[in-house]
This record gives sequence, structure tokens and C-alpha cells, in this order.
Amino acid sequence: MTQYFLIRYRQTGSNELREEKRGDHVAYRKGLGAALALAGPLLDDAGKPVGSVIILGAADREQAERIATGDPFVVAGLLQLDSIEAMRIAAMIPPA
Repeated sequence: MTQYFLIRYRQTGSNELREEKRGDHVAYRKGLGAALALAGPLLDDAGKPVGSVIILGAADREQAERIATGDPFVVAGLLQLDSIEAMRIAAMIPPA
């Protein structure tokens, strides 16, 4: 049975390395297919990225953590895993 998890990351690392690893990061997340319900950057008041959040379907917390820490941005030290919280999706309206 699929459970959903809200996964929050804090941004770290250099912009140069971020650009170098961006393709791998995007491919990794796209490779999650329907398990990735939502993904996007977290922004400060000036619109600068300060982290990332995803909502992920997984069999259990351990699988969610393996997926979360397997992201190439995490492996390269560009994102730091902040938290994983179980959640239930009550409603989701796709962006227009």
C-alpha cells in the first residue's frame, strides 16, 4: 500500500556545482514517475531558492528516505535532507 511523505530539503552548495548536477537531478526526479506527486523549490522573500519540497508515494518511511537521499543533489551536497513526514493527500488541484 502506498503511503505519502512530505520531504523537505535545505539548500547548500555552490551554484556552479548545482548547474553541473541539474540534469542528473531532474532526470532522477522524473524517473520517479507517478510516485512523485509534487516537487518544487522553496523560496525566501526575495524569490531566491532556499530549499526544496517533494510529496512522494512510497511503500514505507525507509523507502521514502532511500529515495530522498538518492537524489543527485543530495549525494553531491547541494541539498540537505531536513525532514520526512508521513501525510495524507486530502485534495490536490493541478496548477493551471
